[in-house]
Amino acid sequence: MVRKFVLAALLAIMALIVPLQSGVQAGEPAEELYGMVVFLKGSEFFNWCYAGFKDAAATVGSHVKTEYLGPADWDASGEAKAVEQLIAMRARGIAVTAGDADTLVGAINRSIDSKIPCLTFDSDSPKSRRLLFVGTDSYQSGYEAGLIIAQLLGDKAKVGISLIPGLDSITHRVAGFEAALKEKAPGAKVIAKVNDEGDINKAEQVLTAMLQANPEINAIFCGHGNPATGAMKAVINVGRDSGDSKVHVMAYSIDVPILEAVDNDELVGTVAQYPYLMGVMSFLNLYSAAHPTQFDNPKYPGFGMVPTANIDTGVRVLMKGDPLLDYLKNPPKM
Repeated sequence: MVRKFVLAALLAIMALIVPLQSGVQAGEPAEELYGMVVFLKGSEFFNWCYAGFKDAAATVGSHVKTEYLGPADWDASGEAKAVEQLIAMRARGIAVTAGDADTLVGAINRSIDSKIPCLTFDSDSPKSRRLLFVGTDSYQSGYEAGLIIAQLLGDKAKVGISLIPGLDSITHRVAGFEAALKEKAPGAKVIAKVNDEGDINKAEQVLTAMLQANPEINAIFCGHGNPATGAMKAVINVGRDSGDSKVHVMAYSIDVPILEAVDNDELVGTVAQYPYLMGVMSFLNLYSAAHPTQFDNPKYPGFGMVPTANIDTGVRVLMKGDPLLDYLKNPPKM
């Protein structure tokens, strides 16, 4: 239902945009390549993103091709190489989620210098010259998670946070989470922050050590998708997965095991973004940017119509009983 609604809206928008494009000619259009680059290829979240990207491209025509690139393990430098690869292939547009905000600056700027539209989605690289950012308002998503913990534990909340330093999105999520606690439960405290390095096993290791060193911690906020499974294991490792001493874990993921854990009360909830919509809006804006018209935004000379403001695709905290849980348990396969 969600995918059908998004695509219906896309078709209506494209019906207005496509006739305006100066590059559209009668007869068979030339092939166009658009690429999506991620820092962890194979994750269910990014599969949703690419499904939206690919489905949106299909509505334009068979001459539009898409590529899905990126490293199998978390690696921002691998992403930069993938962007360079698409530049060499003369792609018409590139969407990239920044595994590290600073590492992607050079590759993104080279794309723009090559007159290839480049935008970021999911995780931004704000120091780059990307055209715009498409994704969740990270601060607001963290704030929504903080509200749940504040409501659940109030001033008694003693929180540990699992994160990766250097990611613009995670930095803002944590800031939003802390702001919600301060506003709604001023007696609550963030006791410790640990670097999980984007690895489930590392998350289990550092979170177990955190709980052992800080037995007063009664909640964990996972600042991104990977540490939730490690957090659940860490809670079990220290014997605090039930009863009055239970550590309440808030995830940030829509992977099927995480959704099932929410249903089974193993997690308080999980912060859900709308990755399919991120993919749809990323393609739509790249396509528009690749086809200049007489109505272009003067902020981006040489490119087509692109919004000046970033695009917020929204967020929702999923808790047990939410009907969206079942829908998301059937992710697209790539």
